[in-house]
Amino acid sequence: MKTRLSRHFLLWIILFLAGTSTGALLQKKIGVGNILRSVGVPYPASAPASASPGKPVVDIPPAHKGKLSLFILAGQSNMVGWAPVPEDVVTDPRLYVFSNDYHWRVASDPVDDAYDQVDQVSLDRIAFFGPSMAFALASLERHPQALIGLIPCAKNSSAIGQWQRDLSDQSLYGSCLKRALAASPMGELAGILFFQGEADAVDPILEPDPKPNASEWDVLFTQFITDFRKDLGQPDLPVVFAQLGSTLAIDAFTNWELVKEQQLSVELPMTTMITTDDLSLLDGVHFTAESYKVIGERFAEAYWNLADSIPE
Repeated sequence: MKTRLSRHFLLWIILFLAGTSTGALLQKKIGVGNILRSVGVPYPASAPASASPGKPVVDIPPAHKGKLSLFILAGQSNMVGWAPVPEDVVTDPRLYVFSNDYHWRVASDPVDDAYDQVDQVSLDRIAFFGPSMAFALASLERHPQALIGLIPCAKNSSAIGQWQRDLSDQSLYGSCLKRALAASPMGELAGILFFQGEADAVDPILEPDPKPNASEWDVLFTQFITDFRKDLGQPDLPVVFAQLGSTLAIDAFTNWELVKEQQLSVELPMTTMITTDDLSLLDGVHFTAESYKVIGERFAEAYWNLADSIPE
């Protein structure tokens, strides 16, 4: 499908191409960061922060206030969104996003826009098209009466250890919890969508920071979900997480298959996993826009199969 690149994405491409040749020369000295650039995976620090001040703040209509189903979007870059925004994107007045500036807007990509970001700990310098809107739109197809609020919390390059319980709003856990509670007057927290694991699959000697935990991913993810549910007071909050897909950078991600095995072994109540390894990649680890649409649809199918099974 033909897509139209946004101005932000064109600038991202220019900066990336400018830095790739330099990275190739330095990779032996610096490590995985430059190996990733050589296969088309720039680190977020090399790109400008996305910002869309043109998205208007909305006063949620009285008929919608307090009735939104709120979804926490957590994890790393494949949840944030990495693909250029397609020209045929759609939105819907039943879909809202609690933006990074703590204002409500009608949801549109990029959902994790960094404009006027409040919680700097989760600021992303690359935030474009991901699975979030596809999840929300597919949810409306299944439940046309639904009103949906998206709460972006994901952070590019974050490891599972960074999602462990820390109530400070300077932590990913604490800032995400704060956002969820700040958004909650507009509705009910309905679920968590989580896509993470790439940062834990790297060689821990070459990339020790943030500390990768490939062999403990299962335990740490289970602890994160258990703690987050407890702090929200919702022990049965539905969770859907995505397993890592394929990679074109296996030399950099030496523990890729180990993380996938760990993800497959997760056993948590009211939790289900979707797979992504049959979908096309944009670069070494990120997906194309079409793949993100499929991932969003899989999130929706898995979530509603889980949620609709709960006795009323």
